[in-house]
Amino acid sequence: MFVREHVRIAPGLLDRVIVIGSAVVGDWWEGISDIDLVLVTRRSLRHDELVVLGDLHRSTISEGPIDGVYLTEQQLDAGLERIGVAPQVIDGELDEQAHGAHLSWVTWREVESGIEGFVGTAGAIAWSPSTRRFPRVEEGVRAFSRQNLRDYWRPLGAGARAQLSPRPDGDPVDAVTLRWIALGPARLVATLETGNIISKSASGTFAAQRWPEYVELLSRAVASRTGINESFTAADERAALNLLDKCVAVAEVDSRSRKP
Repeated sequence: MFVREHVRIAPGLLDRVIVIGSAVVGDWWEGISDIDLVLVTRRSLRHDELVVLGDLHRSTISEGPIDGVYLTEQQLDAGLERIGVAPQVIDGELDEQAHGAHLSWVTWREVESGIEGFVGTAGAIAWSPSTRRFPRVEEGVRAFSRQNLRDYWRPLGAGARAQLSPRPDGDPVDAVTLRWIALGPARLVATLETGNIISKSASGTFAAQRWPEYVELLSRAVASRTGINESFTAADERAALNLLDKCVAVAEVDSRSRKP
């Protein structure tokens, strides 16, 4: 339905659609997960198309946003290093010249294992597993994971800990935030060590095996991700922040091991 409407309001633009992320790895949950796409276009987007496509993506927010990045075939093949900005949809909002976000090696790695569809003139799609491969993508995702743990998650953890400091252990905390802190950094550790992208739920299993003292918290975080109504407290968030610190420490050790 989304692709048909996309073709109707911006005819001749879409060439292929590549589904990546949770929808591919069986970790998509209604009302919780978004749908991530790489939208491969035959040309750059015109201003009038940006307006109507922004409305289209915005209309998906209530049922789970359809997010992603718009790239030409030439940009996708050239790889990340030659792209500074691109039209991207984040939480259902289209930004014509967005930095970062989907413009990382993680997206290119996910494209390799994504589901790709050729878009016909009426919006019909013939789907098949992606056969695309990109040089240096494994090296790229490892480097991204290392840097993200150090430059994004480390200061975020310090800030979250300071905000949490005055709150009693029994205070309730937001489940979305708890899941994000408990599962996100561990997912990056898995990528740093294996070069592969795993699902958020799988990162819970990965982290529980590596740090078994957090198995109960991680089990509840994964259950919450599937839609089960789990409650979390400030004590849980402090434990998740301790786990975050362990993940950052892995990146620090990895960085030191690479110095000459």
